[in-house]
Amino acid sequence: MSEIILHSPIGKESYFDPDITPISTPRGGKVAFLFNGHVSVLPFWNNLESQIKSVLEPTETMQIVKPNTFAPASSEAIESLSSADLAIVGVCA
Repeated sequence: MSEIILHSPIGKESYFDPDITPISTPRGGKVAFLFNGHVSVLPFWNNLESQIKSVLEPTETMQIVKPNTFAPASSEAIESLSSADLAIVGVCA
């Protein structure tokens, strides 16, 4: 008979290094969104984008929607995210 092993989802908190420089606020900067385009999460994603734009008031936004839901994003798409101050990447994007 197969064996089922259960692992606790509760882990230990990571060590905090006080020498790490915190990320500066992306408010008023460029925000990028990379989304897989799947219809099942479209309402959620639209609301997420709307809320982030409302809170951060970006000067520029970039939206990338993958042409194929199941394939990874292209290297060009990933590279273009580096021009943003904040990149929001959806699961499976």
